[in-house]
Amino acid sequence: MIATFGERTAADEVNRKLEASGLTTVMISDEESASAQKEFPVRTFRFNDHTLHAESRQQETLAVDYRTIFLIIRGTGIKQETSIETTKERKFDLGKAVLTGGLIISKTVKTTERKITEEREGFLFVYAEGVLPLVFREGALDYSSFGPALQPSRIANFTALLAEIRRRSPQARFDDRLTTMAAQVQLLGPSLDVQKYLGVAIKLLVSVLR
Repeated sequence: MIATFGERTAADEVNRKLEASGLTTVMISDEESASAQKEFPVRTFRFNDHTLHAESRQQETLAVDYRTIFLIIRGTGIKQETSIETTKERKFDLGKAVLTGGLIISKTVKTTERKITEEREGFLFVYAEGVLPLVFREGALDYSSFGPALQPSRIANFTALLAEIRRRSPQARFDDRLTTMAAQVQLLGPSLDVQKYLGVAIKLLVSVLR
């Protein structure tokens, strides 16, 4: 269950009562939900014998021992945009043709259509002890380290990346409930916009699963 409060004091009071009744709670402040999570955005990666080597676009590097990875979250960033399209076309009008003796045989028909376009991008959050969370975004990765195993589609390479991380860190807990819009809405509830508060959903999962 998720609830939002306009004031911190009200949230603190409800939190105290829930904990007193034996329930486990997680609180996230406005500042935490609005601020960017400290993370390591991966651009290139390489699988060594004992470590996952990652490099950011700014050429910062991070080496993670597979044995220290304790949580992998897979999800999908879903961006929806709504647009209104209006089209006009001429159509034959029998009534006008008869009334005007054939001088006017058509009319302009205006059609308004509401269109929803959707963009999807897979992501992985990999959590390991003692380092920032590694974030792999499907469209921001260079997959060339796969070498001969490189596949023609981005989705296929991203799936292979996940499979290899899981294979090398079997002790890590895995959660993929954030891969669909329905699951994201179910987790955040109807009062929070999924596109805006997906980061909150990730923080909730990490707080509970770790």
